[in-house]
Amino acid sequence: MSNQTDILRVEHVTKLYGTGEHAVKALDSVELHVGSGQAVVIMGPSGAGKTTLLSIIGGLLSPTSGSVCIDGIDVTALAEKDRPRLRREKIGFVFQSFNLLEALSARENVELVLRRAGVRGRTSRQRAEALLTLLGLEGRSRHRPKQLSGGEKQRVAIARALANNPALILADEPTASLDSKRGSEIVGLLRMVAKELGKGVLIVSHDLRVREVADRILWLEDGRIRDISDEPGARGVEEPWELGRLSSQA
Repeated sequence: MSNQTDILRVEHVTKLYGTGEHAVKALDSVELHVGSGQAVVIMGPSGAGKTTLLSIIGGLLSPTSGSVCIDGIDVTALAEKDRPRLRREKIGFVFQSFNLLEALSARENVELVLRRAGVRGRTSRQRAEALLTLLGLEGRSRHRPKQLSGGEKQRVAIARALANNPALILADEPTASLDSKRGSEIVGLLRMVAKELGKGVLIVSHDLRVREVADRILWLEDGRIRDISDEPGARGVEEPWELGRLSSQA
C-alpha cells in the first residue's frame, strides 16, 4: 500500500536471471514503500535477494518487470544515461565498508560529492562541516580515514550520503563492520536522519539491533517479501531464522 507522501514505491518487482527452464527468480513480485520520516528495515537470509533489490532501487540494475519510483520519478523508466543524475540527486548510499577515499580528509570526502553536483568553494566547505558537526564529528573534519575509528568513518559516510540533500537513504549492512557500541550509535543516527531530517531510510541488515529504529520490519526470503512488524517476537531477541519461521507460520 502506498500514498502521495511516499519517497520510495516498489511495485510488483520481479527479477529473473537466465531464460526458459533454467531461469532463476531472484525477486518475485516484491512490493514495499518508504515514506518521508520513515525507517524501514529489510532482513532475511543470505542469498534471499536483498542485494538484487537494493541494486534495482538504486537504478544499478533493471527489473524483469515491475516499477520503482523515488520521490515521484519512475527509476525503471529512465534511460541508462539519466540514472546517474537521479542517484546523485535523489539517493544517498551508506555501505558496510564505508568506501571513503583514504587520501582525503573527512570534510573532503563529503565535499567530493558536492563538487560532482556542481557545488564548490565556500558553499561546499560549509555544508560539509555542518553535516559532520550534525553527526558528532566536530573537530574531526580534517582527519583522514586512517585517523578515525570505524564508527567515525561510518558517520562520515552518512554525512556524504546526505551531502546533496537526497530524499532517500539506502543503507546496506551499515553496522556490520562495527562493534556493539558503535553499531548502536549508527543505528540511532539513521533513525535521526529519518525522524529529524525527514528522509526515507531503507536499511538492509542482519543486525538485530537495527529493529530498534524500524517503523516497519520486512522479511525477504526466496525472492518474496513479507511485513513481519506485528508478528510475535519480531522486535524481541529471536535470531533472524526465527523471524523467518514466525513469518511463514503467520
